[in-house]
Amino acid sequence: MNPQEDTPTHKHRLEFKIKGLIFASRTSLFPSDPKVIAAEHLKTIVPNAEFRENGDDYTDVDTGITHVYFTQTLNGLDIENAQANINIKRDGSILSVGLSFVTEGLDVPAPVRRQTLLSPLEALKGIVEKMDLPLNVDAAEAVPESSLVGGGQSFTIMGSEGAVSEPRADLTYYQTPEGIKLVWRFETDLNENWLITYANAQEKGSIIAVADYVADASYNVYPIGVNDPTDGARTAVTNPASNFASPNGWHTAGSTSYITTRGNNGIAQENWDAGSDYLNNQRPSSSGSSLNFNFEYSPSDDSPKDYIDAAVTQLFYTANAYHDLLEVLGFTEVAGNFEDVNTGAGGRGNDAVQLNAQDGSGFNNANMATPADGSRPRMRMYLWNVVPGVQRDGDFDNGVIIHEYTHGLSNRLTGGPSRSTCLSTTESGGLGEGWGDFYATAIRVKPNDTRTKDYAMGDWVNGAGIRRYPYSTSMTTNPTTYATINLSNWNALVHAIGSVWANILYEAMWNLEDKWGYQKEVMPTFRAGTSIPTTGRHLMMKLVLEGMKLQPCSPTFLTARDAILDADRALTGGENLCELWSAFSKRGLGASAKQGTGSNARVESFDMPTDISC
Repeated sequence: MNPQEDTPTHKHRLEFKIKGLIFASRTSLFPSDPKVIAAEHLKTIVPNAEFRENGDDYTDVDTGITHVYFTQTLNGLDIENAQANINIKRDGSILSVGLSFVTEGLDVPAPVRRQTLLSPLEALKGIVEKMDLPLNVDAAEAVPESSLVGGGQSFTIMGSEGAVSEPRADLTYYQTPEGIKLVWRFETDLNENWLITYANAQEKGSIIAVADYVADASYNVYPIGVNDPTDGARTAVTNPASNFASPNGWHTAGSTSYITTRGNNGIAQENWDAGSDYLNNQRPSSSGSSLNFNFEYSPSDDSPKDYIDAAVTQLFYTANAYHDLLEVLGFTEVAGNFEDVNTGAGGRGNDAVQLNAQDGSGFNNANMATPADGSRPRMRMYLWNVVPGVQRDGDFDNGVIIHEYTHGLSNRLTGGPSRSTCLSTTESGGLGEGWGDFYATAIRVKPNDTRTKDYAMGDWVNGAGIRRYPYSTSMTTNPTTYATINLSNWNALVHAIGSVWANILYEAMWNLEDKWGYQKEVMPTFRAGTSIPTTGRHLMMKLVLEGMKLQPCSPTFLTARDAILDADRALTGGENLCELWSAFSKRGLGASAKQGTGSNARVESFDMPTDISC
C-alpha cells in the first residue's frame, strides 16, 4: 500500500507484497488477500478468458466466507451475463465456484462504432417503438460519459420525456444461445417499471433481453382453486409465479422476455381459424411493459371475440399456475415437464405448451396433444353450447384446463419422458382421463368441505356435468366399482372408465384428508427436509404423480394401484397404506382383485391385505 495510507486509522489492515502477491494482516487472519486467491483460481479454470473484478466482494460475518465476483470481458467490453463468483473459506481455501463464462465463439472482432453500430439514441428509439414504452426521445440526445472499464462507451440520454431519471446506455456484449451479441444496455426508470433492456447494437428494434427491477405481474382471473365463474370471483392475482418452478417469472424464456401471454412454460393465443400458424395469432399485451393483464369479462357476454384477451389471459394463467404446482410436486425438467428453456437440471427444452383459446376446430370439448420430451404439446380449448341459450367458454373452466394439462403429465411420466405412447390401450387411456378428473377435483376442494362433499366434472360448461355420476365417497351417489368397467356400455369408453378410476382416487384423497388435514393454499407445504406434503389432498396428488413414474407402460387399474402403494412406501415408508388400501378395497380394487382375460373379465374384491392392520 502507499506509505501515506499507513496511518493509525489503518493499523488493523497493513498490506505488503511478497513475490508479487499481496498479503494482509487482518483481524480475520486471512493468509493472503482473498481477491488475489480468487483471481488466480479463476485463471486456472478459464485460462484463456479475460475478466475483471466487480468490486462487490465481501466477507460474510456469520460464516467467515469471502465472496468475490468477476465479470468476463471481451475486446475491452463486459459480457453482461457472463459472471463468476469465487467463495473462499477463512483459511484461504476455495469452498466453491459459480461460473457462467462463455468458452466458445469468442473470436469476435472489436467493434468499430461509427462504421457498424447504431448510435445509442437510434437503439433506444427502436426499443421505445418495439415495446410501446411511455417514453418520448424525439428531442433527446446521447451525451457521452467517461469510458467504461476496458474502454467501452457510456452515454446518458438527455432531454427525454417520461422517465424518472435520464436513461443510461452502455456498450456491452450479451451471451445468447446463438452466440455473443453486441448490445446497447439501457437502464430506464419509468416509475411503474425500471427496465434493463439489451438492444442489438447493429439492428434497430431487435431486443435481445429485458429485465425489470419492478417485478410485479398481475392477472385478472379466476384463481386456481376457483373452478369456474359459479365457484368464486375474478380477482387480481399478483406475482403468482413460483420461485422454485418459474424463477424468472412466466414471461421470460432464457434471455428473452415478453410482454404478451408468452413465456417459458406456455404460449397462449386465440385460434379462431383452427390453423397451425399460432405464433402470428392474437395474444393480449400487458399495459406497456408492466405485465398487467386486466381485461373485462362477464359470463353473460355472448360475444367471445369481444373478450378474447380475458380468455387468453385466463388460459395462460391457469396453465402456468398448474405447471408450477406440478413441478413442486415432482414433475420436473428431468422428468419431462413443459418448458422452452430448461435450467440445466436435465430434460429437453423447446416444449412450452401451445395454448389455443377459443379454438375453431370444434365445440363442447377440449384436448391435449403430448409428443415426446423436447417437442411442443398443444392444448385446444373450445366454446360450449350445450346449455340451452347459453354459450360458455372453456377457457374460464379451470377444471377443464387442469384436466387437459394432466394428460401431458401422465403421458410424459408413464414410460419415461421420451415415450408418449404408453397410455394408448383402452384401459390405460381411461386411467389418463381419470387422473385428469382427479387433479381437477382435488384442486377445487374448499376449506369447509368434508368427505360428504360431491363434485361434478365440467358442470359449468355442460350444466349437469360431463360424467355419469359426480365424484363422491357415497356408494349411493356414485355406485361405481372396479367391475363397473366390465359393463358393455362402459368398457370401451375411456371417459367412463376414467370416471371410475377418478372416484377411487377421490376416496383415497378423503382418507388422507381425514388423517392429515387440509391446507387452503393450492401450493403445498412439506415436512421439514422432505418432499412429503403435510396435508391430505396434496399428499394424494404427490403419491399419484410418483405412481405414474413407477407404473409400467400400458398400465391397468391394478398396476396403477400398486404403483401408488409403492410410491407411499418409497416416500413415507408406508405410513398411508391403511388409508390407501381402504379406499381401493371399498371400490373393488382389494387384495384379491384380478385383471381376468378379456375386456369385461375384471374380477373385483373388497378384501384388505392380510399384512395391513388399520
